[in-house]
Amino acid sequence: MREQLELLLKLQEIDNTLTDLEGETQDLPERIADLRRQIELTDTVVKEQETALETAKRDRTKLENDLEDANVKLDGLKSKQLVIKTNEEYAALQTEIQYTTDATSKIEDSILILLEQIEGASADAVAARQSAADSRGVIEAEIAELDREMGRLTEALTIKRDERVRVAMNIDERMRERYERIIESKGDQALVPLVDGFCTGCYKKLPSQQAIEIRRGEKFFECGGCGRILYWGGEGQDGEE
Repeated sequence: MREQLELLLKLQEIDNTLTDLEGETQDLPERIADLRRQIELTDTVVKEQETALETAKRDRTKLENDLEDANVKLDGLKSKQLVIKTNEEYAALQTEIQYTTDATSKIEDSILILLEQIEGASADAVAARQSAADSRGVIEAEIAELDREMGRLTEALTIKRDERVRVAMNIDERMRERYERIIESKGDQALVPLVDGFCTGCYKKLPSQQAIEIRRGEKFFECGGCGRILYWGGEGQDGEE
């Protein structure tokens, strides 16, 4: 019976280790996913900066084309001055020339503003790409470390689960089922030590004679308070000689 108790304690130790390992692995996938989302976020910032730069460049190209068209039109209007025959026609032509000149000037001003915007957008895009590259390097290093940790934990879990199977095979089936029922019911420990005459699972005081029998380890005892299996927890218990 003592051997069975020792095997149950070993099984419980393995189960505790498995619980710890599973707890460690539980949040790793989400941590890795969060890091990958950070990479996606930095990539999004880069794309936004590059899009702003490309938009400004397209706007500049359009304005430059508009400016070229306006200058061509202005040249054509000015050439007409040589063939105007009446004052009315001349006045109307001058009005159109002035209008086109003003439009040309506005386009040139807009192009200058866009050139400043392009310069700023270009600097922002370069900074965003550099920041993204730096962040990606750090984040990918973290992901690699977490992947290694996941691999280590997965291997440790596999080893412990195999060990659990081997230990469980040597435990009496009824005792193993009893152990599993208690674990399912209590959610933590199926076996707890008796210390100073008290069950350390629920702190119920046991009779001195029962404490002595638990120390002998010749049969199993369950706590009348919590139903856990009791084992000797050390010196200083009531009833001890």
